[in-house]
Amino acid sequence: MVERTRGEREMTEPTEKGALLGEPILDEVVPAGKLTALNLRAGQILRVVDLQGKQVVDIVALVSSDPTEQLSCVYSVVLNRCWKLTTGHVLYTTRARPLFTITADTVGLHYAGGGYCTEEVNFLRYGVRGSKNCGDNLRTALDMLGLGGTSFSLDSCFNVNMNLTYQPDGTMALNEPLSRPGDYLDLRAELDCAVALSNCPQDRNPCNGFHPTPVRLLVFPGEPGRGQTR
Repeated sequence: MVERTRGEREMTEPTEKGALLGEPILDEVVPAGKLTALNLRAGQILRVVDLQGKQVVDIVALVSSDPTEQLSCVYSVVLNRCWKLTTGHVLYTTRARPLFTITADTVGLHYAGGGYCTEEVNFLRYGVRGSKNCGDNLRTALDMLGLGGTSFSLDSCFNVNMNLTYQPDGTMALNEPLSRPGDYLDLRAELDCAVALSNCPQDRNPCNGFHPTPVRLLVFPGEPGRGQTR
């Protein structure tokens, strides 16, 4: 477990109501541009902490009992009737079941339209080959969970902190994230699920303020037995 100073604990552990979630059962710092993977039980809370600010984390989640059922950004937006998902909103699966509830959010702006950077997209946009990208990171993370043969789609990716917004004229604007050092998002699992995370390595657009940085992940016990296990 990562050791933290008193100031760091006070900065990252309170919820939006000031209460503590207890001691984390997982505490991991993911370096800039890197990846990780974990399994969550229903009721557990995943906290994504932006340590230095302006950093995006891409999340793909698959239901443990049947990995073909996955997080769906399309259903999440449609069923919430809102594209700007924040505290109190639910992220749904491809079978329209609750997968996560956003229980705390100190940023207030994330991208729920799906999608992630890939080798092909980076080449089309910037003319570069062999770039680090979230598509490769997410596939590697699923390999770590023994799910390397499981397919996932652009629709399955939730972009924490990404400042990609819809404009009145129908265009989309990509700007630097609003997140500041210590800002976080809490996701409570409503189903047992496998989670792949990419600490986005993109450095050719404002996605990460042109400078990818580390993030911290914590998992709290939450409410054991809450939600469904199937």
